[in-house]
Amino acid sequence: MVDKKTVDLPDFDDYELGDDDQVQNGNTNGTAKPTAYTGVHSTSFKDMLLKPEILQSIVDCGFEHPSDVQQRCIPVAMLGTDVLCQAVSGMGKTAVFVLTILQNMTEDPKPASAIILCHTRELAYQI
Repeated sequence: MVDKKTVDLPDFDDYELGDDDQVQNGNTNGTAKPTAYTGVHSTSFKDMLLKPEILQSIVDCGFEHPSDVQQRCIPVAMLGTDVLCQAVSGMGKTAVFVLTILQNMTEDPKPASAIILCHTRELAYQI
């Protein structure tokens, strides 16, 4: 029996453009049309008020702007709220919890602990 409180997350492999997406892209015939502009995030990691050491590490790794999932989830997670996010591979989901954990650590991290659950051994090694 399935709990009615659980919410099924969308499967991105089966995602198709809806009417709203087509109109937003200026296309009404059902096929995606490339646009003449490139989207740029309006926020940066500096806007998230991260510790200077974390910001420097982000810059040293070559990142300039957070991805959509990072932009939406990091500020919420830093407030201590539980976050459930889903995005395609390579969108920076791991950085969401890593940056949040590092941001919330004190100068003396001895009592700090975090548990990260993942569904495969390969992903655990990657994390």
